[in-house]
Amino acid sequence: MMHLQSIATTLADWASTDERVRALLWYGSFARGEVTAHSDLDAALVVRADADIAEIVLSCTRRFGSRLRNHTCSTARGEATLWIDHALTKVDLHIVRDPEGLAWLADSPDIPPPRLTTAIDKDECSQALVERASRPGSRNTRQLADEEIDKFIVAFEACSAAHKRSDGYQFYFQFNLALHRLARLVELARGNAVYLFLPKMLLPARMSLPEQLQWRELRGTMYLPEANDAKRRLAAAFLESVRELHRQAPGARSAAELADFLDAILSRDLFFNVRDFADAYNGAVAKGVLFRSSALTRWKDEPTLCAWLSQNQVRCIVDFRHPKEFAEEKAKYPSDLLTGIEYVSLPLSGAPRQDATPKPKDAGSVYERQFFAHQQNVIDAIRAILRTRDGSTVVHCHVGKDRTGWFCASIAMLLGLPDEHVVHDYMLSGQGVSSTAIETFLAAVRQAGGASCVFEQAGLSPQEREQLASRLLTRRGSM
Repeated sequence: MMHLQSIATTLADWASTDERVRALLWYGSFARGEVTAHSDLDAALVVRADADIAEIVLSCTRRFGSRLRNHTCSTARGEATLWIDHALTKVDLHIVRDPEGLAWLADSPDIPPPRLTTAIDKDECSQALVERASRPGSRNTRQLADEEIDKFIVAFEACSAAHKRSDGYQFYFQFNLALHRLARLVELARGNAVYLFLPKMLLPARMSLPEQLQWRELRGTMYLPEANDAKRRLAAAFLESVRELHRQAPGARSAAELADFLDAILSRDLFFNVRDFADAYNGAVAKGVLFRSSALTRWKDEPTLCAWLSQNQVRCIVDFRHPKEFAEEKAKYPSDLLTGIEYVSLPLSGAPRQDATPKPKDAGSVYERQFFAHQQNVIDAIRAILRTRDGSTVVHCHVGKDRTGWFCASIAMLLGLPDEHVVHDYMLSGQGVSSTAIETFLAAVRQAGGASCVFEQAGLSPQEREQLASRLLTRRGSM
């Protein structure tokens, strides 16, 4: 604590002698007299209108001499951070030219008074600001809770949408934003609105040990196969916190209403890259005949998968993965899930390598090589679709964008569907796909004589081609 006072004294001595500095104010624990062994020093500088912030920060750092270990400076934000002595004690500086630039701090209801105290004020420029900062804040806890509930819903929906897009980092980021909103709700329910922007010691101060253990399981993940379980845990914890708040005072939204909406989000985003092949073709392709997806095995323990297979009358699953991709038990289909469903393994690539996913710039040429190297399996997949007359077929690889993407593009070409729709279908998979990749593939098939010629040379008869058109096309899309 004496160490922090020593740093404050050095900073005040410098500010008093630098004519560009009009006032030096303290905020944070030092201003409130709540310094601990772990405290940093928070300071605000009011400087002259013509002052150069970078030069002011440089002047300040020079005053500390060899005690300065490192520093950062953002002139655009008017912020600097200094680390002093071997303890690396942090000094946060907020620098403004107009005292009202500190109004966000002086008037913040999140922080108890005094929010600012005066170290130096050469022309009384900060007097009114400091007086305001001494007043107790007033907050409507119920209104705050309703605002945090709304913010949780926004972040939760955003993280779930990122999950559906298979964007692991965005999922992780938005999930943690939602978790932070939940932390604030817990603070409101069990503590108070002070430091609500970042609750202090939330777990030990507000939770029993069993609750702390449960909260640690709410951590975010970038491994998307864990995302559904993570979202369910977060949603359950949120609803419990809402119910706790409602027991204290009724809120704008009922827990039941919120639960229904969260269930709708979870249901919408349960499956990743699973869709009807017809979706991209503006009515030219019959719905409910062919589905394209990522590997359905990732949801084999979800009751919703069984319901989806039944609802869509899936009678055949064509798996484009190499056998090594489902060598582990977790990647295999359980026999009970395949009851009444024909399962066909038709690899459309060689054995997977660690770098098997093609780079966007190389994807088109990779698709071309895979297509011509596995033409028999492509034709056998088409024949599996033709065999399935009283239900639908699902085709998939691992994530449903590369092998499944070019397979679907190849049969779309065979059916004479417009290129722009083929590209649109490919792009719906997201995950960083590039239209150039599938356009390169389409050009390669045309250069080889076109889809009809290539398929016929590989062994697909004109009659089978007509059967495929009859099976998949509506009158609008008939050849």
